Amino acid sequence: MTLLNRFVRSSSRSRISLSIGTVALSAAALLLLTSCAPATDVAADENVLTVGSDLTYPPYAFLDGETPAGFDPDITLALAEAMDMTVSYEDTRFEQLIAGIKSDRFDVIASALYITKERAAEVDYIPYFSTGNSIVVAAGGSPLETIPDLCGKVVAVIKGGDIVQRLRIDASADCVESGQTAVDVREFTTDPEGTQALLSGQVDAQLTDAGVASTLESATENAVRISSTELLYPIPVGLAVKKGNSGLAEKLLAALQSMKADGSYDALLSDYNLAEPDAAQVAEILGN
Repeated sequence: MTLLNRFVRSSSRSRISLSIGTVALSAAALLLLTSCAPATDVAADENVLTVGSDLTYPPYAFLDGETPAGFDPDITLALAEAMDMTVSYEDTRFEQLIAGIKSDRFDVIASALYITKERAAEVDYIPYFSTGNSIVVAAGGSPLETIPDLCGKVVAVIKGGDIVQRLRIDASADCVESGQTAVDVREFTTDPEGTQALLSGQVDAQLTDAGVASTLESATENAVRISSTELLYPIPVGLAVKKGNSGLAEKLLAALQSMKADGSYDALLSDYNLAEPDAAQVAEILGN
């Protein structure tokens, strides 16, 4: 089995190093993120919740054999149970997820989808945890700790991710302003492909989700390591439904509140060492 395959099959219980404070979102704050349109059908099949997820992204979503595993399958199974529904998964590459829900391929996206103002124009969000990014380098590579350290470097990122524009536009502009070379951003369809590019010397570093990064040392037999010391670009993450599907959004919200009330939500976050989303940060991102 290759290092890449071992990475794809790595454990969903890997510990995630996050430094985000836990701030609970109220039901009212969550409802502000859903459309005010009249309630639509909960799902194409009201007994089945069809979930779009990129199952190449441990510890959030991956295949354990042929079974979806990780945080997103865990929480969607729990939410569906609270909604008295079963779950069907549509394994979909990350950059196709929003197009997929807009064309009714699935009912909800559960795939570590960062909340951004641009995406909020296309989908309705239910925030459910917070994460951030880490810099990963080869075991003997240069210590790259901060975003400015990436100036002039070739950096692997997942295609379609929010981080692409952050590096290509914001970070690169800062590099040029300081007299350095822009970041050379290389997009890969899956995160494991970016890791394989790092292992083969095609890139200098990989910038990836902190949770994903925490699995890489063991998955690659210490061939790579996390070189950043703080969480970079911390951001809340949301489940997403089709714009205007307020019926499903409200049912998911009610199921999430039920999980909070019985303690299973906090237990799941603790199991993956994740944090609740910060309501103030969500409001700031969306301009509320």
